[in-house]
Amino acid sequence: MRIISTSEEETMKIGEIIGRALKGNEILCLLGDLGAGKTTLVKGIAKGMGILEGYQVRSPTFTLVNQYPTRKGPLIHIDLYRTRDLDFSEFIGKGLLVIEWGEDLEICQCSIRFIFTEKGRELEFLGCEPIIKDLAYGIFCSNT
Repeated sequence: MRIISTSEEETMKIGEIIGRALKGNEILCLLGDLGAGKTTLVKGIAKGMGILEGYQVRSPTFTLVNQYPTRKGPLIHIDLYRTRDLDFSEFIGKGLLVIEWGEDLEICQCSIRFIFTEKGRELEFLGCEPIIKDLAYGIFCSNT
């Protein structure tokens, strides 16, 4: 499935719908160039999962790992842009694991590739069947 996002707000809304559809123990990998909207999508996912008040999603480019409490459990946000040697095995099964720059990782249950197009950013969902139905419903129904 592919979705075009024409703004940061749309990317956030897509993320929010994804966050509502998730159980909270999945492993998502986000793929794409710098500035493609990966962290913006994570902000939406956190909102959809019910991030607790007082927490704000920030890029883990320099910290490598950020954790946020949500009503569905921990959201663990990892960025592999600066390193490929990070051992994140301790986080598997501890909550939702979202890995930016997760190319070629076999543990990804769902990968979302961001592609720049003339219309905006295209989000291509790979292996994401469990959330695609909820996502498609959210995109086409105004009450979500």
